[in-house]
Amino acid sequence: MAFTSLGFLFFALATVTLYFVFPKKWQWLVLFAANLYFYSTYEIRFLVFLLAAGLISYAAALILEKQNRSSELALKNAGAEDKDRVRRENLKRKKRIAAIAIPLILSSWIVIKYGRFFISNINALIGISGTPGKLPEPEWILPLGMSFYTFHAIAYLIDVYRKKYPAERNFLKYFTFLSFFPHMIQGPFSRFGELGKSIFEEHRFSTDRLREGSARILWGMFKKIVIADPLAATVSTILGDHQAYGGVQILFAVFVYSVRLYADFSGYMDIACGLSHILGIRLAENFRRPFFAKTVDEYWRRWHVTLGFWFRDYVFYPASMGKAGMKLSKWARSKWGPRMGKLISGYFALIFVWTATGLWHGANWTYLVWGYLNLFVIVSTMQLGEVYDKITGKLHIRRESLPWKLFCMLRTFLLISVFRFFSIAPGLKEAFSTLGHTVLDFRPALLLKPSGFLIGMYREEILMAGAGILAMLVVDILQEKEKWDALKAKVPFGLRAFIYACMLLMITLMVKGADMSQGFMYANF
Repeated sequence: MAFTSLGFLFFALATVTLYFVFPKKWQWLVLFAANLYFYSTYEIRFLVFLLAAGLISYAAALILEKQNRSSELALKNAGAEDKDRVRRENLKRKKRIAAIAIPLILSSWIVIKYGRFFISNINALIGISGTPGKLPEPEWILPLGMSFYTFHAIAYLIDVYRKKYPAERNFLKYFTFLSFFPHMIQGPFSRFGELGKSIFEEHRFSTDRLREGSARILWGMFKKIVIADPLAATVSTILGDHQAYGGVQILFAVFVYSVRLYADFSGYMDIACGLSHILGIRLAENFRRPFFAKTVDEYWRRWHVTLGFWFRDYVFYPASMGKAGMKLSKWARSKWGPRMGKLISGYFALIFVWTATGLWHGANWTYLVWGYLNLFVIVSTMQLGEVYDKITGKLHIRRESLPWKLFCMLRTFLLISVFRFFSIAPGLKEAFSTLGHTVLDFRPALLLKPSGFLIGMYREEILMAGAGILAMLVVDILQEKEKWDALKAKVPFGLRAFIYACMLLMITLMVKGADMSQGFMYANF
């Protein structure tokens, strides 16, 4: 059931109605039933993987909670000389529980998502060695939302391990959080201590929330249907047969892909957050105007924010502050001084973060290369920070000036887009071929023929998508300047209704067939 389909609109309307009709203390049961129904509309047999992740993380968290309580009791009764021993034993037992549970949660996801990737690489090595025979390469379908609910389950387990909050004793409540349909397909990555609390609170119906949430849902659908979906034709046409086009056209298609991905992904988030807001449930924001970022590092702190927080809390900090990271930091400090001692553990952790980020996005070498390109630029920026400060100082560049900020934004957008040559391509060979053709056959003269760029789009689609991109840019600028909310409050009801009517008309004109969606791009990850 696509988020922009008519079926989903009816489903959302029924969910909201039943949610506020039911007694408040049972509202979460409406969500539980809605989650199961939503998931069953895709492939009900895959529910077993979601249930398995839920049961393993639920049971392991209860065991950890019991271990925490028994340790606290033992500490109260232990003498001063025994307290350290009790803590060490408690930590050892907790690590043993986590070491069993986390691989179990990850196992199905790794096998289904990465099994073919691993086997194909083994077969490649077999071919190079000349050994006869190859392993069969399975074709498995990744269950809906598996990459998201797997990470949700692991985060919950680690948080209980760290005693951030007690384990949930009601499995149905925990499963309602894990399977919460607005965040299960594309995020955001939610924490049980935040979203779980919001889900299980009692909520009253609010006309203000209905109005605000509906407006945001409409805005999300507008971005998806009017901007993202029409741009897909240009991207697929040019990048699907790159040899037939000039480098300037290919580069333009990559820029369009970046805009399309943003409109698609942020559009989904607007729909998910808007619907949750109507229910009174707070979903974490996942975007902070990423195209206004002035560095690659800042871009990733603005894009898919909750995924960045997930890797920060569960990969970066453990790697940088663990034994290996601290030893490396101490060694670097003795060799190169305090600055490198501080930076080196961060570099060490970022290798794990960007390896995991690349592989999370897809089981392909292209995603690893894409991740390492981002890693290289981020580490270079950190390492050369002092040199950069000296150069800008000698050139008397005012970093707070608008021209310099615009230059940095364009530079960052260009870098991020060029990296996407690898994340878009089906393989490394195709990525390097497309990139090489772009450089060697650039054809700048084509800039004088605008009709050769927005290929595959009708005139009406170009006009409406262009108007949509302009509207999206204006909204993002106002939000960045923190003027959007104040401006909305001043808009008269009549003008606001007219704008909504125009958006609905444009959505209706862009609809092709009964389903208003080509599928959200991030659902593939």
